[in-house]
Amino acid sequence: MKKILLSVLLCYASLSSVWAQRFSMYNTGTLYDSFENPSQAAFIADTTKNIALSFIGNASIYTYLIGNAQTPVKRRIFLSEPDEGTFTSGQNSINKALVQSNVYLGMIKMFTSLSGRVELGASYQIRANARGFATDATADLINGGSYYESLTNKDNVFNGRGFYEGFHQLSVTYREKVTRTFALGIKLSALLGIDYNKINIDQSRLTADTMPLVRGRYQATYIDGRYPKRDLLPSFSNPGAAIGIGATFNAPGGIVFQGNIKDLGFIRWARRAATYRFDESSGSGITGGPQNVFRQAIRDNENYSSFVKPILGRAEFAVAKKFVFGSVMYQPTALVSQQLYGQGAALALINQVSFGTFSTSFSGILNEDKKFDLGLQLMYKKPNFELFIGSEQLGNTFNLYSAYNDNNSAITSSRSHSGASIYFGFSFKIGKLIERWKNESYYPDGSEQGPLGKRWNDLFNH
Repeated sequence: MKKILLSVLLCYASLSSVWAQRFSMYNTGTLYDSFENPSQAAFIADTTKNIALSFIGNASIYTYLIGNAQTPVKRRIFLSEPDEGTFTSGQNSINKALVQSNVYLGMIKMFTSLSGRVELGASYQIRANARGFATDATADLINGGSYYESLTNKDNVFNGRGFYEGFHQLSVTYREKVTRTFALGIKLSALLGIDYNKINIDQSRLTADTMPLVRGRYQATYIDGRYPKRDLLPSFSNPGAAIGIGATFNAPGGIVFQGNIKDLGFIRWARRAATYRFDESSGSGITGGPQNVFRQAIRDNENYSSFVKPILGRAEFAVAKKFVFGSVMYQPTALVSQQLYGQGAALALINQVSFGTFSTSFSGILNEDKKFDLGLQLMYKKPNFELFIGSEQLGNTFNLYSAYNDNNSAITSSRSHSGASIYFGFSFKIGKLIERWKNESYYPDGSEQGPLGKRWNDLFNH
């Protein structure tokens, strides 16, 4: 039963879009920013040292839930008790949710040349994404499925879709300042898949006096109950690749335009990959309610064969401008983000205010479900050290923290959406100071061009 509920909550649970990323890190000049947005610089000549490092120091998690399932889910998690009062009898509304995590286990970047201000980097991260949607009847399986009995119309009450993916990502990056106003970056990644689950239920009907009906498709890389822990380690059983490209342009008037294509890639899922095309229209031998019907349907009609799936990628475009008032710097960044596959758009405004080595930013994010979130970030940043922590769902995160501390009003309060978000990170720089002025016969002034800059001149200046 626990395996079935876990499958429902993680891979079939309704997850909406991929907009929930760390927008607040845009234009911070951090090591993390330079890996997520590869055209961004991590070094400043005459100021920073030439090697930047971070080990197990950057992580984020984001959760998101919309619909009647909010209170029942929180009561089940924090109080271990059922709650069916918020499911609207006879309507069977849709619930949406999202879960994402991104953990950098290691990052290293080197400033390799003043000619073009070239930066080379490598990183290792572990990522997981889940999304989709589910009806009230599906969400009520955490209560045992009793809500289903109150429905008058039981056609298609378990219809829905969702998926989960987890993978290792090993990347190399290259960043060059092609001209005085234009920088280009690229991130090439090898992907090593951990787990993949996807379910689509196109037709469903379960009643006591007729035969149960569940039609759809389920794809998984592991059979229920057979998940060796050693497979969490990197292996080449599920290989893949991804590419990210970023560009930054400094326009007249101090306006900075930035565009990114992130994680355009795929994974070939091969190890124990199976597709189940189920059409369970016979009630023979099935007892115990909806859970057992799902269990039986998923385990029938197995077809073991590899399949290729794209990972969740996105396109982003941002505009920023810096204002300086004495020792205070204010930098607003307006950003639009669109998922590369399917729906998932967002608008964000990040307001960064810096006071010497300390800075804070306030963000407002509007997603496709017209749900608005406020975020807060705190950062301590010196030329060779940076430390930050933040949340892009400040109110929801505080609500979930209160629920964790047995605050009943936080558990039962009606909200437009529930969730939590937290991210944190640090990095430091070692090595030699990057110096432009030396006691040599040649004095580089930073205008020298690297390989891309020279090719740029060949293409556009002749």
